[in-house]
Amino acid sequence: MSAGASVAEQTRTETLFFQVTPAGAFYATLGQEPDNMRALLLQLLSADTPVPYVPSLMARLTGLTDEDAKSLLDKMQARSLIELVTAPYPVVTGSLERILPDLIAPLGEGKVLLSDEQGFALAQCGFSNEDSEALAGMAADLMALGERHKALVDNRLQLYGCSWALVNSVGQSELGFWIICVGREKFLLIIEGMPYLNRQPFVDLTSALIRRYLDH
Repeated sequence: MSAGASVAEQTRTETLFFQVTPAGAFYATLGQEPDNMRALLLQLLSADTPVPYVPSLMARLTGLTDEDAKSLLDKMQARSLIELVTAPYPVVTGSLERILPDLIAPLGEGKVLLSDEQGFALAQCGFSNEDSEALAGMAADLMALGERHKALVDNRLQLYGCSWALVNSVGQSELGFWIICVGREKFLLIIEGMPYLNRQPFVDLTSALIRRYLDH
């Protein structure tokens, strides 16, 4: 894939496409509070094919004026949430049951699990079936705990975090619980050891979940 570039750096004859970065996918699913950046990211991640960059389309997607839409795009590029590229990654398609194991496997060092907020394991890599069921139940409890104390964490402490981890003596995660928000649905990505959410499979995972569960 070509590196991201600003519009001014591209020739007029090249077709540019939006490419959501791992940081953009993380921001899009970090919470449920609406804002212009999250709304655009969710629309791009819900597309079945790469979305070409057209200024008029950008304004239509955001509901902003052309000037405000361009300003929003500039801010998102500056924060590395989105890139404009000539060769975007293809959209991963297929049933969730088939593609989820391959999407979550690269996100950890060997043991990764995806569960929903009801405590059901949707896909796993490296964990036994018994451990998967137990961890999915634990994840649901942690999600409920986070909801009960959301006002404290967000408003009073101003941490704006919704993920949890068991850490070692130097603060590194030994078992992390990363919440993925998709509309009214929430999922937990459970990773033993170092997480690798800065990889393209994380974008593909969030896109697959958004295309399946996001209410438009």
